[in-house]
Amino acid sequence: MTLRLTKRVADKLKIKLSGNSVYELDPLKEWYGHLFTANRFQYIILTNAYSLYSSIISAKGVLTLKDFIDTNFSRLFEALENDGIEMGKYITPNTEMINVCKTNNRGILGSMNDMINQSKFFLTEYNLSTMEISIRLNEAIYSYIKYERPKEIIKQLTLNKIINKFK
Repeated sequence: MTLRLTKRVADKLKIKLSGNSVYELDPLKEWYGHLFTANRFQYIILTNAYSLYSSIISAKGVLTLKDFIDTNFSRLFEALENDGIEMGKYITPNTEMINVCKTNNRGILGSMNDMINQSKFFLTEYNLSTMEISIRLNEAIYSYIKYERPKEIIKQLTLNKIINKFK
């Protein structure tokens, strides 16, 4: 699994990012993490590189890479289950096998910045929970994925994974 983090996340976790940009062949195993602030609270967004499927958590108490992985992926699985997608067995992170490195795709970061702006609006103006915001983000359409919804793309990826398993 490849976890690409921004400098802000790396600084918060006090880790040094490797410049080694290994490309993940499995689209379900490449994720981007970014840190942002809204209403003086820090939040972390975790986004799949291929589908832009995202989940948001509060960054409070996330101080180590293990905290980051445990908290983000448990929330991610909760969001996926809420969307009717059971894919925990396909993307369960093995903490010993995670390649943590720098981000390398400005298109994904641009989409994440759009998601962050939407999230800040929902957090400040509507006082929505991070789960409600994650649901809204995954139902929005993005130009990076050819005007599709992240929720639909991740469903297609998991379906392909299941079909390939039986071939």
